[in-house]
Amino acid sequence: MKQNVYRVLLPFICSTVFAACSKNGSGENMPEASGTAGRVSGLVTDTRSVPVKDARITIEHTVWYNSYLSGTSNNDGRYQVLLPDDPAGDWTAKAQLTRTAYGQTYTFDLDPDKTGAFNKTNGAVRNFKWKLSGQRPGGMGYYGAHVDLYAFGTDVDLTKVTLSFTPFPGEPRLIDGTTSTPFERPVEDVAGTFMVKDVPVGKYIVKAIYAGKKLFLNNRHADDTNEENKTVVFGKYGYLGETEYNTAFYITE
Repeated sequence: MKQNVYRVLLPFICSTVFAACSKNGSGENMPEASGTAGRVSGLVTDTRSVPVKDARITIEHTVWYNSYLSGTSNNDGRYQVLLPDDPAGDWTAKAQLTRTAYGQTYTFDLDPDKTGAFNKTNGAVRNFKWKLSGQRPGGMGYYGAHVDLYAFGTDVDLTKVTLSFTPFPGEPRLIDGTTSTPFERPVEDVAGTFMVKDVPVGKYIVKAIYAGKKLFLNNRHADDTNEENKTVVFGKYGYLGETEYNTAFYITE
């Protein structure tokens, strides 16, 4: 398991890079269940409690600018990062995972079992879970993607529209390998943007449902035609965060 330490003492003037390595394999030199002084360790799993390999763990200093350490989860989903003597002080931990599917590359923030700072004296255990939906810590958005909707040539109340999602034929699984099942979600007005939020990343056929009218969808970012059923592959449209994904449609009659 590789571990790197990056530290900038005087931003834009000088920098020093430290590196250390330990074994990364089937659990050798990996952490036990309890914390140990001098290190942060933990386990990365998905929602089925299956170990997740190759998650990137970042340990960042709470004071020093751009001072951080990094590690990677092994085949058993375990990682360990040694904390240095210098710089002293507190650190925080986060984890991300990159996967490629549906012709796209996605980076996901992983859900921590604990938040808050720690130091070398006490060490810490920080476990992470790969979630495709659900609210992020502190109410800072959702792990799922969103479908943005815009009325075009219709006066329907978008908040009374429901989107139905059906797994794409031949793509019965979500990006994490779990089974995708049909579901419906209401459209919501989120700060002036009409959307269906917190959708697990997968490939779907989507349809807009509104009482008394037949609605059509038109991809907002493609030379498209109006159709009742559209394929959804999430990407990046508009101003999004690093790990935020969406797609967008016009709704017409």
